[in-house]
Order: sequence, then structure tokens, then C-alpha cells
Amino acid sequence: MRMLAGWRRAQGALLLCLSALGVAHAEPFSFVALGDTAYNGEADYPVYSALINRINQERPAFSIHIGDVWGATSCLDEDHRQILGWFARYEHPLIYTPGDNEWTDCIDPEVIAADERIDEGKARPGDEQLLADFKQLSSRATRPGKWALDSLARIRRTYFSTPRSLGQTTIPLVRQAATSRRHPQMVENARWAKDSVVFATVHVVGSMNSLSVASPEAAAEAVARNQANVEWIQQTFAEAAKTDAKAIVLAMHASFFDKMPAPGQGTGHAVRGGRSGPYGLIALAIQELSAQFGKPVLLIHGDDHEFTIDRPFLTPDEAKQQFKGGNVMRLQVYGAPEIRAVRIGVDTATPWVFSFSPLFMQ
Repeated sequence: MRMLAGWRRAQGALLLCLSALGVAHAEPFSFVALGDTAYNGEADYPVYSALINRINQERPAFSIHIGDVWGATSCLDEDHRQILGWFARYEHPLIYTPGDNEWTDCIDPEVIAADERIDEGKARPGDEQLLADFKQLSSRATRPGKWALDSLARIRRTYFSTPRSLGQTTIPLVRQAATSRRHPQMVENARWAKDSVVFATVHVVGSMNSLSVASPEAAAEAVARNQANVEWIQQTFAEAAKTDAKAIVLAMHASFFDKMPAPGQGTGHAVRGGRSGPYGLIALAIQELSAQFGKPVLLIHGDDHEFTIDRPFLTPDEAKQQFKGGNVMRLQVYGAPEIRAVRIGVDTATPWVFSFSPLFMQ
């Protein structure tokens, strides 16, 4: 017994010594990621409600909703008030980053009204053409105009008016708008940290990242946001380096990888639209900064509605006869009609840091 007591005293002294030296093991925790929810409105609400209850039972440190809170709508104030009501059901902090359905793909009420008039046999001159233009796939690049920019402004004032998260319990967030004179509009990009892991949301959306030629204003918005996003990613990695973080988590809406591996790229995936396309600079920033960081980086997104875990930047390094890009893991969350979530375990005492468990209702 004296030997055991002595061992315990020695262990306690060692822990005190390590603590004094700043060496401490952070306790494992978990958070939840989800997105592309309730596309069918009231038909999906019972499942979404049950999922939120299931998430609350897990008591995560926080949840991240990566956008697309609905399917197709005009994105009016009353629509957003309804979403705020859903977000208020999360008993823990909820961090949200917008999807394209919340603004770039919002449907102008004039289009909806024209469609209804046509269905009722009361079409007005120009209604048929207005609806035909909207439905053409080739018109997606010209859709985001004034209505989309108005919708974006609506999102920013509705969800991001304070430096805190959503949810019943909130946490403080660092917003890019508060740290950047160049990008005061970027209230939606947020950063926070927990137990040596740095988290950040980045406003990158599907639908070609809203890179539009609909108007000079729409094009300017896309360019400015892309610049801001790259800077925010750079600042996130800089913060992780400054604080000697063990890992980084980046959350955004867009899926910007092709589904099939790029030829000759090992298991790596090509970037949609190419390296000069709407996602090229985002992908390049993440890839290069992750290589410099050298520790685990988790990229979370949605958009394609297909649960996926892989390493999209993993490519052969012939000079070293090994692979590179292996420290970046990608999680694509479920999406409607599979209204599910993913629980991510975080344990910085392990070399891989992250683990994954699906959450859903039968």
C-alpha cells in the first residue's frame, strides 16, 4: 500500500510539473455538422425536428450548419424568421454559414407569380419567357442579380448582427468584418477555438460560387467575397500557427471537388471548374497552407448531398516516393432527402484528431 501511495504522490507531482510547464492534455470533445436540410418544407419538418432533438441528446460542444436551410424559395424575411425559429431549437451553440439556396439561387417573386399565373390560365405577356429563361440551365450564370444581392444583405442582417453564435447557448465568435478594414461586409465569416483546435467558417457556396455576369454589381460581389475568403483562410492558419493549434477545421457550403479522382493524382480530386475557375483560389489556399501547417486539417462542406469522408488533396510526391496532402481530410455531410447529421469526435492526443459517427432518426 505504501508503494501504491508513493506512486500516486509521484504521479501527482509529475502532473503538477507538466502543468507548470504548460504541458496539458485537452479533454476530448465532440461537435456536430449538418446541412442541406428540409428541402421539402413542411414535408421534411418532422424528420428535421427529430434530428435536432437527437443532436441535443448528444450534448455536443456546438453544431455547425453548413447552409442550404431550404430547397427553393424567394428567401423573404418571413422565411428567415422561420429558420431562426429552427436554429433556436438547438440547446447548444449553433454556428451557421450560408448556402447558395439562401441567396444566389433565391427565386424572384416575379418568377413565382408568373408561374402561378400560367398554372391558373391567367398568364400575362412576358410570363412564359420569364419562366423559360429561369428554367434554362445556361441561365444560372446570369440569374444572380439584384434579387440575389438583396437576399445576401437580408442574410447578413438576420443571422450575423452580433459577434456571437446562434442557438439557446451562445459562444463568442471573431467575425472577419471586425478584423478587416478591406472587407467590412464579411460578417458571416467567423472564427473560434476550442482546446487547441481552431475553427472557421468561410462563405463559399455552390452554383459556381455566385461568379455571375448578371450585372457589374453581382460580379464585383463575387470577386470581393473570393478575395475576403482567401484572406480569412490565411488568417485562420496564421492564428493556428500563433497559438500552436493541434488542428484546424474549415466549414463552408460548396462542394468544389469533382466526384472522381483526377487522372494520375492518386486519390486526389480535381477542382470543379479547374484551377482558374470559381473555386481555384480557395482550393489553392487550403492546399498550400495545409502543407505548411503539417497538422490535421478538416474541411467540412455539403452541397452534393452525399456523405463522404476522404482526402481530396492526396497526390503522389515522386521526388520523395510518397504521398503529399494527406493531412487534409474532407467531410461532406448528408443532405436531403437524407436529413442526417455527423458527430465529429475531437481528441488532440491522437495523431489523426478527428473521428466520425452518423446521427439520424430511423
